Amino acid sequence: MSKNITIIIQNAPYQSDNKAWYALRFAGAALTEDMEVRVHLLDEGVRVGQRDQAVPEGAVNLEKLLAELMECGLSVRACGMALDGCGFDPEKLIPGIERGSMKALAAWVKDSDAVLTF
Repeated sequence: MSKNITIIIQNAPYQSDNKAWYALRFAGAALTEDMEVRVHLLDEGVRVGQRDQAVPEGAVNLEKLLAELMECGLSVRACGMALDGCGFDPEKLIPGIERGSMKALAAWVKDSDAVLTF
């Protein structure tokens, strides 16, 4: 039986602490270990799911990385309130990212063997 992991990303991409990048790196590693991995984008973390990101020189393109992980089975939701707060239109998100809620996040957490926050 595989493990279920929920990762909550609260930090915007390309910050000096690289938390969003580390979260996606861990998600990829967990997928290779046959874990079911789900990412919930919360607060400024919804920007990780934005299309047409301005990638700083020398940084990993998180939009491309997230899209590749989704092709490998990663489930991603973005908090509806955070999307509204950031003024996101659904078409600004990477295709396949669902609009989420705290209730949906709670269901994921309830079903998870581990929850990590970045």
